[in-house]
Amino acid sequence: MMHINKIRKYYFINKLDTNNIDKQDKKTTIIFRNYSAKKVSQTLILKIKIYCKKKSIDFYLSNNVKLAIKLDLDGVYIPSFNKKIGHLAFSYKKNFLIIGSAHNNNEIRIKE
Repeated sequence: MMHINKIRKYYFINKLDTNNIDKQDKKTTIIFRNYSAKKVSQTLILKIKIYCKKKSIDFYLSNNVKLAIKLDLDGVYIPSFNKKIGHLAFSYKKNFLIIGSAHNNNEIRIKE
């Protein structure tokens, strides 16, 4: 049952809370989403990225492909309410993932 090892957990956050991140294992992906903020704080995103990297936990940004690429994150999460396809127009680094919450929970792996 090799596919069991590929199961991932996703933990959504809207602030840097190291206590909650510390409770996650390496098969967990942290996804930052804060839909109530008018503008995303790049400083906050970078702090979370650095903390997750120290813990060997993947870190994704929700609904902002351009910023996720700019800040060299592991990937981006596209929520089901986002019906745009503009996120497909970017160049991605190797192993950058786009995941979504669509009905069938699509995952796109970008390879060179």
